[in-house]
Parts: sequence; C-alpha cells; structure tokens
Amino acid sequence: MGLIPQQRKEQHRIKSLIEIVRKGEPLVVVGDVNAEALVSSGVILRTLRTLGIDFEFYLAVDPVDFSQLNNKVIGVEAYIQNCVNCLELAELRSRKHSQHVFYVVLDLVRELVTLSREEYTLLLSSALTKYTPRSIAGNLSQEVQELAGSMVSSGVLREVSAPKLIGWSSMPLEDVVRYSVDACVLKYFGKPVSKVTEGDIARELKVDSLKSLEDKTYVPNYDAGIVDLYEAAYVIEYATDVEGPVYTAFMPLNYDYFLWAIKTFRESIEIMRKCIDTFLEKRFEREGSFYVIECDFEASGTVVTKILRGLKLIEENAIVVLRVADKFYIPLQTLTRAQKARLSGSKLEGGYAVVDSSTLAKIQRA
Repeated sequence: MGLIPQQRKEQHRIKSLIEIVRKGEPLVVVGDVNAEALVSSGVILRTLRTLGIDFEFYLAVDPVDFSQLNNKVIGVEAYIQNCVNCLELAELRSRKHSQHVFYVVLDLVRELVTLSREEYTLLLSSALTKYTPRSIAGNLSQEVQELAGSMVSSGVLREVSAPKLIGWSSMPLEDVVRYSVDACVLKYFGKPVSKVTEGDIARELKVDSLKSLEDKTYVPNYDAGIVDLYEAAYVIEYATDVEGPVYTAFMPLNYDYFLWAIKTFRESIEIMRKCIDTFLEKRFEREGSFYVIECDFEASGTVVTKILRGLKLIEENAIVVLRVADKFYIPLQTLTRAQKARLSGSKLEGGYAVVDSSTLAKIQRA
C-alpha cells in the first residue's frame, strides 16, 4: 500500500516524530472522541506496544491538564491548548481543508511497524463514519478513495456497486431490510420480515428502482465479521457510545473487541427501533438543535441520530439526546468542538456526557 504524498516540510515533521518514537521514551497519546481519531489513536498505541514503548492514553475530554505532563504528548485531533510538549497530528496535513487525520497516522506508523489488514479495515471504516448516512453524505474525499483503492489493489477488500443498503448481496433481502441502518427502510427496519421484493423496497424508499441508489461499497476478502465497511462504520460509532471511547481506541490492539461490538450492535437494532418509534409518535422535546427522546442509551444516540437524519426526519446538524429519568445522555462524538468545551465538570459515562437540563441548554447554545 503506497504512502499518501506529503509536502516536504510536513515530511520533515513526521520524520522528527518518528525519531522521537524510536528513542523509546514513554509517550502520551490524547485522542478526540470521534471514531476516526479513536481508531487512529489505537493504531498508534498498537505501534508503541509492538515497539515495547510505555504509553498513557487519554481522551481530549478527560479532566487532565496535559500541559503539565512530563512526557511528549501526541494529539490526535485533540487540539490541546497551551502545551509546549505536545504535537498535534491533525496539523500535519498535506492538503488544505482535509477532514481526516488517519493518513498522517499511516505515514508515521508505516515507518515503524507493519500494519495488519484488520488495522487498515478499522481505519477506513472509521473514516467512512464521516460519510454516513450515505443518503445525505457527499462524495468520499480523495484521501479515503486512495486508502480504499490501495486496500482493493492489495486484495484486502473488493469494491462492489450496490444499493446503499448494508448487506446487499451478502444476506437475504428479508435480513437486509431488517438490519440496514444506512438507508433505513422504515417499514421493515428492526422487525421480523417474512417476504420482501426489490420492488417493495424501492416503493418504500420512493425511487423507481434500486439501481438509482447504487454506490461503491467495500467488502472484506477475509472473515472480518462484517458484511461491508459501512456496517463496520456504524459498529464503531455504536461501540464508542455504548462501550466507551477507550474501548474503540483499543480495537486495533485487540480485534476481538470489534467482533464483540458487531454482535452487540446487531442485537441493539430492536432497541434502536423503539427509539425511532418513540420519535415517530412525536414523543420528543425540542431544545434548539437537540431532539430529546426517552430511550435506552444502549441504542447508541449517534446511530439513532444518523438514521433520523437519513430519513430526513431531523435536520442534518440535529442531534438526538437520550433521556433516562431526569438525566440527559448526549453522544460526545456528535458534538462540535465548541460544544465539547462546555462540558467542563460534566459526568462522562461511556461515550456520553450525562447532564441536567440547564447544562443541556448551555451546550446546545455553543
């Protein structure tokens, strides 16, 4: 798999970071709570473990004064303020306006260790979270296309053209419409389905034929536990909410974490359906761009948000907040950097900020 080209100045800074790693001194890695930053952090952690280097891992939202840490700090979209001992990888970008950090991480770790196919799969899947739901997402960035292309060329994946329905051609149609969260077919989603045809699906999605919904998707050429990488993208987001961001970051170190997340994600489809039904019954409250519904947080607020966005039932910048009793669970990975900055002092549980009504209002105004 070829390297993504870097400008000379950035190549020099990455080479300097490689030399820091090669010294073998303990390092601190700080990652943001979005899926790509977490998986990218995990790839760095796996590299450090392989090299026998001691490390500590923190989240950007942890109540830690990173400027006081003695060891060199590597930030992965963490944007740590006032830290002279920190290097932010997201700033080492060869292309302006890129929304990705994974390829900078690749340029760093490829010089140090051999990456496994599982790590590449997790990296690409985590990047695809920024393009879901596909019904409203734009085209893949050049960086993502290059990584996908290199994985196809090396035989790790195959590229297929299919409707934007997870599991298409890999599962019976009855299972596709029951489990596909990307282009959710509301009539069938999360329910037992006895018989369905392509025509039935097209009518529910209000298109003349499923051919009009075709797009590139990526299917592993090995038993990765998933049917395609868009399913993996949602699994990673689900795990970040329900199992917690650290769980996601450790997936590259232990792929069994991901396999377990796949199992629990599929089991959670029924809970997600209940959340959606609650919304459809208009049993929600509106707080600016937040839609508050009473629902079990194990449904994954991020995935439920994306389903409702894809169905165009909420705005593209809207967020579903889950209420349990008098507490509000906000999925951290859906928040902007300004909103996260207002979480100071809030309780974190899994991948959620758990807040009261006054803090909820303060965050949404950010």
